[in-house]
Amino acid sequence: MNKSIVLVCAAVVALSAVAVGSTFCVQTFTIYGKTAGEHGALMWDVFIGGECESTTSYCLFLGNARPYLLTTTGSAKDVFPEFLSENRPEKSKTLRSSESKYFISKGVYVTPPPPDSTFQRKFGKVINDGGGNAWDWYKACPVNCSDYPVFFGTDAKLVYEYQGGLYKNYAFSQVIFFPKSKYLVLVIDQPTRAVGSDSMHGLLVYKLTGKEVSK
Repeated sequence: MNKSIVLVCAAVVALSAVAVGSTFCVQTFTIYGKTAGEHGALMWDVFIGGECESTTSYCLFLGNARPYLLTTTGSAKDVFPEFLSENRPEKSKTLRSSESKYFISKGVYVTPPPPDSTFQRKFGKVINDGGGNAWDWYKACPVNCSDYPVFFGTDAKLVYEYQGGLYKNYAFSQVIFFPKSKYLVLVIDQPTRAVGSDSMHGLLVYKLTGKEVSK
């Protein structure tokens, strides 16, 4: 049989297998807000659609050397807003992109990391070796496994990283800043899909420490 025909047939079989096995477990993050103060609590939900349909609620207690994370199954959309309204919610502002720059204040901004041209090839190898998602990527990856946002005009400390997200070659879908306490929430839009067309979006929380960040 002609080699080109063999390759086309193999590709059709592979695509058919993906279509049949697709679960479309796509994550959607809902950020409810944060209580006021350095030691405030940040609250959000993660809804996963498709065949994995589920919702998990997260409450991250900030300000300590190791932030404490509380999770519960099910949406807290009827609980978190009420709790925030009764416990001094901190005002936030949603940052918009200007040529991939998200300005926090004048001269202070954050951007996604530069793209890694080797990532797709390496992730494809993980898939070919039997892996399927971000967890498998991190198990197989020896070095340079995650790329983090780049900050200009300020110092920033990563205080929380959502597990299950793939932090390579991504954009931001939401950027929320809490000016009083100087916490920044970045919801990661990861275009690369896991096996089954599952998403691998993420969430990062930073504490900005530069004096240049205005209140």
